[in-house]
Amino acid sequence: MKKIIVIFLTIFIFSISHAEVEVPGFAFTGKEISDFSIRPSFKNISVSFNVKSDFDTYLRQEGFRLETGETKDYKSEDPGGIYSGGIGTSLSSVFVGDRAYRNNIVKAYLDHKYLDVIKSYNKYYEKKIKGTSFEEEVRLVYSFAMMETGSISQSLDILKNTARNGKGYRTVAADRVAEYMLNMKAYEEMDIFSGSLESQTPYTLYGWLYSLLNLKRFDRLVKTFDANKDIISQDGRFYDFYITARYSQGGFDDVIKDADRSTPNTVGLVADAYLVKGDRASADGLISGMEQGSVKRVLMAKSAVLKGDLVRAGELLSELDNDEDMLNLFYYYIGKSYPKMNLEFLSQFNFKSRINADYLKFYTGVYYLASGDSKTAIRYLDAVIFNTELSELAYYYRGLAYSTLDLNRAERYFLKYIENSSDEEKINVSKYMLAQMKYIAGAYDDALMLLTTCKTDYCKVLKSRIFLAKEKYELAWVNVDNVKGDDAALIRATVLFHKKKYGDALDYLKLIKHKGRDSDYLAMLCWLKLGNFYEAGTIFRNYNKDEEFISSYLEHLFLNGQYSQVLKLTDGKAEYSLIRAKSLFSLGKLTDAAKLYNVIIRNGQNSFDAWNGLLSTYTAMNDGAKFEETSRRITEVKENFDKKDFLVYQTAVQALELKNTKLATVLLNYFFDSFFTSAYKNDAYLLRGKLFRDTGRITQCLNDAEVMLSEGKSDDALFLKAECLQTTKPKQALAIFEDMTKNSGRFRDLSYSKLIDLYSTPADILRAVNYFKGQDTVRYYSGLDRYLATLDKKELAENRALLDEMIADKNPAGLAAAYFYIGVISYNEGKYEEAAIQFMKSHYLFPTSEYSAKSLKMTIEAYKKMGRNDDIPVLEKKLKAMKR
Repeated sequence: MKKIIVIFLTIFIFSISHAEVEVPGFAFTGKEISDFSIRPSFKNISVSFNVKSDFDTYLRQEGFRLETGETKDYKSEDPGGIYSGGIGTSLSSVFVGDRAYRNNIVKAYLDHKYLDVIKSYNKYYEKKIKGTSFEEEVRLVYSFAMMETGSISQSLDILKNTARNGKGYRTVAADRVAEYMLNMKAYEEMDIFSGSLESQTPYTLYGWLYSLLNLKRFDRLVKTFDANKDIISQDGRFYDFYITARYSQGGFDDVIKDADRSTPNTVGLVADAYLVKGDRASADGLISGMEQGSVKRVLMAKSAVLKGDLVRAGELLSELDNDEDMLNLFYYYIGKSYPKMNLEFLSQFNFKSRINADYLKFYTGVYYLASGDSKTAIRYLDAVIFNTELSELAYYYRGLAYSTLDLNRAERYFLKYIENSSDEEKINVSKYMLAQMKYIAGAYDDALMLLTTCKTDYCKVLKSRIFLAKEKYELAWVNVDNVKGDDAALIRATVLFHKKKYGDALDYLKLIKHKGRDSDYLAMLCWLKLGNFYEAGTIFRNYNKDEEFISSYLEHLFLNGQYSQVLKLTDGKAEYSLIRAKSLFSLGKLTDAAKLYNVIIRNGQNSFDAWNGLLSTYTAMNDGAKFEETSRRITEVKENFDKKDFLVYQTAVQALELKNTKLATVLLNYFFDSFFTSAYKNDAYLLRGKLFRDTGRITQCLNDAEVMLSEGKSDDALFLKAECLQTTKPKQALAIFEDMTKNSGRFRDLSYSKLIDLYSTPADILRAVNYFKGQDTVRYYSGLDRYLATLDKKELAENRALLDEMIADKNPAGLAAAYFYIGVISYNEGKYEEAAIQFMKSHYLFPTSEYSAKSLKMTIEAYKKMGRNDDIPVLEKKLKAMKR
């Protein structure tokens, strides 16, 4: 698809690329230009010639017979009062019987005594004529008289019935109907009537073809012509209809094929067909033999245009004195010359009609549009106001013109054209243009809606691009599955790229015949993803001035750890200082990285990456003073660059991690003063609330939690509130934690953990502890520590099974406590020796446990009970050492 107009560059076709508003290559020309050559050139051509009618033949024949008289079937019956006196008396003595009644009626019709015909028919038909051999004929003549007296519908009923079902007078009746319809120009009725006949007469065929020509039913005309070759072979003049129809259809080869059958009626059409096909010599041979007149001048002017002699064409144009002839030449010139037209020659067309003058303005505007001069094109297109058809078509071209200047106006004109037009091709292009505008604006669903009914390849390609943008890669592939061409191949390669099938993507890129920037860019990305920097570098060298190529190439080098190569390529290029600073940092050249980051910032290139990079560098250097200085500098920058709010929030988090609560407070206060609608506002409230919590400022902590809750229920805020209430209002805190164990999936674990510490009764504690059984061993056993510590002697003895289970589990996190409390139970039961054994297991097996010193102390007490006083000093010495 040839690209004519590029409005602007914007979002991606794949990971990083261009999206363009494109106009399909045929969009400027369309039907009204590309089909100029098949417009009927001579609208005043009238195919007419005399064809002998059976109706006329019948009248002449019967007139002759009645003039000479007949003597057959003499009878004495009175033939009726129709011939009383004068000629009638003499005839009545000659014509008697059945024939006499028939002849009386026919003679009256020939004498134009139509009312007498009707009167005699009504008087004698039933009594004397019906059932005789003259019945059909007399009824036919009666219908003739009815026609003459105005009873048209009754007459036509008889005539049509006779034409279809009669015996001896079918052709006479058919020809009379055809004659009437041609006189009345009832071409539609003629088509219906002739099509219903079993066979044609020369006259009905003439009338049928003549009617089809006037109805512009050229396909039907050609079919009818071919179906009646027996009649046509007897009169070559019928070829005038065929030649005119095929010319009007654009069948110039057929017109030329039957050139020798043309008449003065159609020789101009044959000559024009030769001109359309570029055969000037044959055309001139026919033109030279034509009579002088406007048709000949038009054809001579066309021949001059074909020759390229616009001077001679202009001279002949000046001799044309009517708009139709000038339009004929105008159409031909544009059809042959567009888009390389001579505006000086066009200016010589001086149409008398303002409607026709709009043609000149319209096509001049379209010429400038195709030439890329949208402003001048608009000036001419806006002047098209009198020709209704063209003014509606101008909406389409105005849309194309404004698409380079004003997208809102372009959209308005395209919508207006879609509303008023029936040209499916241009409607599709209009929807395509609107869809591109929506696509570039990011309104993907609106763009797809516009393309719903468009089935052209260029619409399918755009749909695929939209699905790429929506990351719906399967749909992107499906929409170009059967589309040929470079655009479709590039989309398939892009889909494969996103599916990480880089080798397959390269295979599709090889199928592209006319490789360009986009295909080369994608190929470079594929090679980079495959780690083939040699092939990628080969492509890159051809685009080493293209910023997008450079940025992508450097980014991949950086991500692949080729920091030295990045430094080499960016040496002396200030525009790539940021990735250079990142590379210095990655190479451990922290001092150089910090210097470069500072240079970037001093040059006014404030960005998240620059400031974050500098802070990360000072963190890596373990330079807290520089970190704090830089953090405070951020609050002094007035510019609100991208992600500045996140930078400030993140730096506050780092400050808290460094235990610098003062700096964290400064940063958080700056955040709330500067970013009223930040996406990180709740995170900042939460962070400040935790800061207040950890520093004992409970009121401020609760305030931040309440602010967060006022903006909508937040589990983070609710949990923070409960934490803040733990020390001052533990019951309220406990109620919140209990609620969160039921209603908060994210904070359920933490809430149960908090409840273990807040509950005071052993049963409640155990219930909270058991929540962690089987899912968090550490928290489960640490919870059991608290539970066991709250038990009295009796309750502890009742939990002997739990302690045995802890030992059976053999989990180190629980064994120390289990041995200790089993020892306590034995001690309480007076089983001191057994108790001492359990205590010593807890002490020796888990010397770093909190139960180690407790067990040693209880062992001393057991020894005292057993009277092992000699061993006690040794244990006391160990205990004293442990306390140190």
